[in-house]
Amino acid sequence: MTLRLRLTLLVTITLGLTFIVLGGLVYFLMGHYLTNEIDRSLVARAQEVVRSFRVEGNLRLQRITLPNVNVFSAPDTFIQIVDINGFVVTRSDNLGQQSLPLGPQTLIQAGEGIAFFETEIVGNHPLRLYNVPLLLQNQPVGLLQVARLLSPVQQTLGNLRRVLLFLGLLLIFLAATLGYILARTALRPIDRLTQVAEQIGEGKDLDQRVPYQGPMDEVGRLAATFNAMLARLQRAYTRLEEAYSAQRRFVADASHELRTPLTTIRGNVDLLRKVQGQGEAWQDEALADIASEAERMSRLVNDLLTLARADAGQEIKREPLEILPLLQEVARQAPLLGTATFTAIGLENLAGVHIMGNRDYLKQLFFILLDNAFKYTSSEGKIDLIVNVEPQQRLIIKVRDTGPGIPPRDLEHIFERFYRADATRSSEGTGLGLAIARWIVEQHQGHIGVESTVGKGTTFTVTIPLLKG
Repeated sequence: MTLRLRLTLLVTITLGLTFIVLGGLVYFLMGHYLTNEIDRSLVARAQEVVRSFRVEGNLRLQRITLPNVNVFSAPDTFIQIVDINGFVVTRSDNLGQQSLPLGPQTLIQAGEGIAFFETEIVGNHPLRLYNVPLLLQNQPVGLLQVARLLSPVQQTLGNLRRVLLFLGLLLIFLAATLGYILARTALRPIDRLTQVAEQIGEGKDLDQRVPYQGPMDEVGRLAATFNAMLARLQRAYTRLEEAYSAQRRFVADASHELRTPLTTIRGNVDLLRKVQGQGEAWQDEALADIASEAERMSRLVNDLLTLARADAGQEIKREPLEILPLLQEVARQAPLLGTATFTAIGLENLAGVHIMGNRDYLKQLFFILLDNAFKYTSSEGKIDLIVNVEPQQRLIIKVRDTGPGIPPRDLEHIFERFYRADATRSSEGTGLGLAIARWIVEQHQGHIGVESTVGKGTTFTVTIPLLKG
């Protein structure tokens, strides 16, 4: 059973039960009201008859003179007077040869001197009787019975039952129709949710959203939550696709980078076998090539291990660190990386400056940037290490060179693993250094950026927050 049908049945049953309760209450109150009206008319007619009685005789011997009861009768009102023994003394002409019902229990009750009502069936016709004891000197001497047919009341109640039944059926039909319309209207956004979910499942299109224009009620919040979930799924799916693409590129590049030194080593080994016994010069050159490529492979493996630890979520252990001695050591060793002119600027402003950092990883970061600068800057060029402390409690380190620069199309990719600009692919390097540099900076809650102009040079900027207090 669908939710729409269940809601329709719920509305129909609820309104139907409500109508049954209200209709039953109306029917009961109407029957009670009509019966009370008959009782009041019987009491009033009985009082008129009693007032017409005359008591005649002296104090020792009195008798009751009865009126003509036909004066007080009506087509649906019957009057009968009986003595204390139950014999009919007089009755209205509309009774014909019949008498109003009179049982022993009625006479016993009348003997108590209290008026009372009864309902009897005479010839399949219900009668409502009002019995009034007739008293003479406080002693019951007879009984006045005034009766009315209950057929009009039953006929009225029967008509009311038919009207209520018709209205009930009409209400159930209207309730079912209205409930279905309301359920369909209320569930239309949910139907759209289902359709969108099915379309996404069939076409894997996470760009779709549920078009909802209504108020932010339960359905509105459901639609908004579903759209937010789709947005999160889309972002996660995009990141997954990017990660999968990066992984494929990573595997391809790693295979290429490892295959090159291995090919060189194998070639030199084959060469050593062929020139064996032909002199030591060939052997020395081959062994030097093997050592160089083995060192290159070692650097590549170490870089890969560093990035693997980064992917595994490893965090760099940091501690309060004075930055000046570290940068002085880096500035002292930097000229050994190449032949370009090197200058350290602003170190004198770092006295007493501390950061939360890891000395070894920060040294690796600075040497990655400086090694790249020396690698792509000619001996006539210039490389600057510029240090500055900003008022916003940030340490700014810049590595500026006068090399060939990086084309704009390559700037957004240079921090990706194994990525190297087309102009530098022939140079030595693994393409992992800047990816490692970015990870180190991020682990120090900092930021790394790059600015470059082709033909003029490149500047890498590292921002690290200072240690407060």
